[in-house]
Amino acid sequence: MAEKLDYKKIGLRCGIEIHQMLDTHKLFCSCPSRLRDDKPDITVRRQLRAVAGETGEVDIAARHEMEKGSYFIYEAYSDTTCLVELDEEPPHPMNEEALRTVLQVCKMLNANIVDEVQVMRKTVVNGSNTSGFQRTSLVAVKGWMDVDGKRISIPTISIEEDAAKDIGKGTDKDGRRFVVYRLDRLGIPLIEIGTDPDITSPEMCKATAEKIGMILRSTGKVARGLGTIRQDVNISVTGGARIEIKGAQDLKMLPTLADYEARRQLALLEIMKELHKRAPLPDKTGSKEVTSIFKKTECGFVNKAIAGGAEALAFTLPGFSGLLGKETQPGKRLGTELSDYAKAKTGIGGIIHSDEDLDRYRFSKDEIKELKNTLNTEEGDAFVMIVAKEETAKAAMKHVIDRAKMCMYGVPGEVRRANPDGTTTYMRPMPGAARMYPETDIPPIRPDVSGIEIPELLTEKKERFKGIGLAEDLARDISRSGKNEAFERFVEQFPNVKPAFIAETMISLPKNIKRKYNAAVSVLKDTDFERIFSLLDAGKLTKDSVEDILLKTCRGEKVDYTRYSPLTEKELEEEIKDILRESKGIEFNALVGKAMGTLKGRAEGKKIIEMLNKLK
Repeated sequence: MAEKLDYKKIGLRCGIEIHQMLDTHKLFCSCPSRLRDDKPDITVRRQLRAVAGETGEVDIAARHEMEKGSYFIYEAYSDTTCLVELDEEPPHPMNEEALRTVLQVCKMLNANIVDEVQVMRKTVVNGSNTSGFQRTSLVAVKGWMDVDGKRISIPTISIEEDAAKDIGKGTDKDGRRFVVYRLDRLGIPLIEIGTDPDITSPEMCKATAEKIGMILRSTGKVARGLGTIRQDVNISVTGGARIEIKGAQDLKMLPTLADYEARRQLALLEIMKELHKRAPLPDKTGSKEVTSIFKKTECGFVNKAIAGGAEALAFTLPGFSGLLGKETQPGKRLGTELSDYAKAKTGIGGIIHSDEDLDRYRFSKDEIKELKNTLNTEEGDAFVMIVAKEETAKAAMKHVIDRAKMCMYGVPGEVRRANPDGTTTYMRPMPGAARMYPETDIPPIRPDVSGIEIPELLTEKKERFKGIGLAEDLARDISRSGKNEAFERFVEQFPNVKPAFIAETMISLPKNIKRKYNAAVSVLKDTDFERIFSLLDAGKLTKDSVEDILLKTCRGEKVDYTRYSPLTEKELEEEIKDILRESKGIEFNALVGKAMGTLKGRAEGKKIIEMLNKLK
């Protein structure tokens, strides 16, 4: 196990950007904010180009995407998407409900609301927006909150439209790359909350995200479920650079992401120091075409690629021997960093380098010896080989060399993608200010904060629920569940049913039913619970019958509630007498089991046992 880092000593700094979907219709049209997986009935093909922003320059990240030369296929639904999403119609006025929700959160985070909300265009040419830009608006500045006794500054709170959903990538018959997007997600309103880099440990990173999430859910106006909230994390260490990690959806992985990125930056700084000691000459990185050396190689994929018209290009990296194999993240090395850089920019499958175990490629010793002689490699040098179509190989070679040269300066600022295991992969350069310019189709908005109240926080609600008899865990779960409003309504409406039983029925029992019977508990509605509690409150149902009723409801079976009406004392006595007459000679425990099975849902277990004891 890796040695634990001293985060204070290495100067770890983190900032978080939270993007949360709001539970309203879309931001600039009346289409529903509905995520879909069924087959679309509209398909559109587009190609996007980067344009100059307000500064008169083309943003570096936008240029990076445009240079890929990809085109985009958009899938849409005629009943839930419209011409606004297809960029064939101007945007409608901003969704007032979404804006008011954002204003509410601004007040909860002690932020200063701007006098005028100006919609801006943010250049995005990776295809995730049909227009080539994302609409975003600053709503408040200079907010703050306290986390674990430390004040975390929140410099900006914005409202913006979500991007289209990435469905997959491919290459057409002409060798051009394309990306398929679906427009059901495009235009869904998002609240974006960004913190300053005040976070100084991985665990504080998680705690900060949890508190922001709790505040957002307290509004009752945010979407719930997988993919409705995303965390981007900005991380640096002393001597390193700000790295933006995109798409950290799993809150539990935030500490791992922060720790791994700190280790990656420390490793890159060590590589920089070692390169400065070695003082490599930068003029030996010219490539050589080495296809003839590997035409008959036993390496299957190289042989196949060359036979298909690919070329093998190789080049020397002076002074890099042993460094390409240095681990930067668990399971990833500097060679991976160079490879990811070329992959992102050219789409190549990867690179081959001298710090790898070349035997696993089945290259012969003579092939490697001839390659080194051709490249004039010396002791301390490394080499890299790329096998691809000539144009792609040359472009990939350039990007690998560019990334290798960056190693002389330590950690390049960049945007990286979060992987499920906590490691990250290079995506693109860090964007700059050149990507922003005003939206001309929507007039500025003077925000109206009158009547906007701060709601009760979920943490406060949990404490209140504990006060009416709920245990800590149950109070926490019901307050976070999205069912807290229905729970409070039922508690007030049905005074003869204990609040703890209401909460357990709504939260714990469906989980047990799903675990025991694999039933589709998602079909249960508030009206199903309301009917059960109404009958319980009126004494027309027993508690023991509730699980059976919910199970039948989940399975789509018709429920005859009269079958579960509780027996009167006299009726119970007659039923027990019948059971005793039929069960002479049976020991008491077996008798209890038989009675419980026969009278399930008609009488409480305690009463059945009491009656058996009385009549046996």
